[in-house]
Amino acid sequence: MRVIISAVSLALCLGSMAQAADSNPPVAVGISPFLDSASKDTVYRGLVRLIVEDLPLNSTLEVYDAFNLKSIARVSIPNAQVFKSPKTRANQFALAIGEIKQFLARENAKPTGPKPGFDGAIRLPQFCDFLAQNRPAHDGSEKLPLLLFGSPLYQDAREPGFSMAEGFFPSDGHLRASREQSVFGFNPGGGSDQGLMVYWAYFGDPWESDLHREKVTRFWALYLERRNGRLASFSADLAMAMGAFTSGSPGPSAASNGWVMDPLETKPEMLRASRSVELVDWLNGDVLREANPPPPTQMLGTLKIGIRWKDNIDLDLYATPRRGAETLFFQHPRSSEGFYSKDHRSSPGRDYEFIEFESPVDVRNVRAFVNFYAGSCPGGPRGEVRLEFLNRIYSGTFALASSEGNQGRSGPAQADFWTQIPIQEILRLNSAAPEAARAAR
Repeated sequence: MRVIISAVSLALCLGSMAQAADSNPPVAVGISPFLDSASKDTVYRGLVRLIVEDLPLNSTLEVYDAFNLKSIARVSIPNAQVFKSPKTRANQFALAIGEIKQFLARENAKPTGPKPGFDGAIRLPQFCDFLAQNRPAHDGSEKLPLLLFGSPLYQDAREPGFSMAEGFFPSDGHLRASREQSVFGFNPGGGSDQGLMVYWAYFGDPWESDLHREKVTRFWALYLERRNGRLASFSADLAMAMGAFTSGSPGPSAASNGWVMDPLETKPEMLRASRSVELVDWLNGDVLREANPPPPTQMLGTLKIGIRWKDNIDLDLYATPRRGAETLFFQHPRSSEGFYSKDHRSSPGRDYEFIEFESPVDVRNVRAFVNFYAGSCPGGPRGEVRLEFLNRIYSGTFALASSEGNQGRSGPAQADFWTQIPIQEILRLNSAAPEAARAAR
């Protein structure tokens, strides 16, 4: 019986043999399932060009859903001259190209959560773990290329406390934490140190401010280097990301940008980058615009509460907008009403630890407390409170009876370690009551 083998089929056989003998490490692509239509079209055209023109011979491309951690398609380019032809590649890899097209054509419902930010979402920490578990191990001398299409802001409805939406970013304490403490943490082994050379393309402008962009970029650069990888490219320019990916450019290291882990940031918490310099003026100014501002004329509005102190001790701020609502503090930094800002573990100097209620609250119902968490202070801690309400800044003081911290414990026996901030007194609501009564008559 006579068997006729086409030139392409023969090349495939010979190429597969050569590839088995000397294959290059596979390269990976991770795509968000939540891209908008315009971005999907751009990604599809870029991947088709990558497959039919840019991938070298004897290479393998693996395409994944980088949020749901699923394989989409796989392409292996044999080490055969016939596969230098884009037409040959288009024909031979039509099935894989079709699988990518089908994935991008689907309309996937975005997860719901207390905060927005799922446009283009990917879950990089989990995706890195997934790749480490499902790809061949390597000796670590060469970082495996990874091309990402999706938002740089981490967002997962199952772990809303780690969201980078609305100006939030992780402290360096996450880089020292275990995986049980933080989604950005690390456990020894388990492939967490498998090096990836990451080329990240995102779409639009997801940033609250330039400072937010810098803080998130810095964190991902340090995070990937913590995993023995590198953030080689990070840009909203798709052509730039694709060019860096195909050329294998390593990009700058975190240290070359002046980014190193802060040795003082040991607590894994989510911090918030201010939208503008003016936002923190009410905190840092030594002199108030009004020495004795009048009481507010209405009770409903957005509210900011800040504390600062001089001793090198750890005080913590807690606040809730009303009975039964979520309490904001360092372990619960956000809710539907607002957010908690940086946790200072020693004297913040001129800065403040603060909570902002972005949704209007009734200031008559707001409760705020200071806890003496750690340290020693003979005579008990004292500090300053500032409130911003209805475009006015109000100032007051607080004091605690205990001379030692209690690690945040609560209960009747812990009363000396806590003090309530007299919000209504600082706002002078009691003095406003007679005036309101006279106006009513």
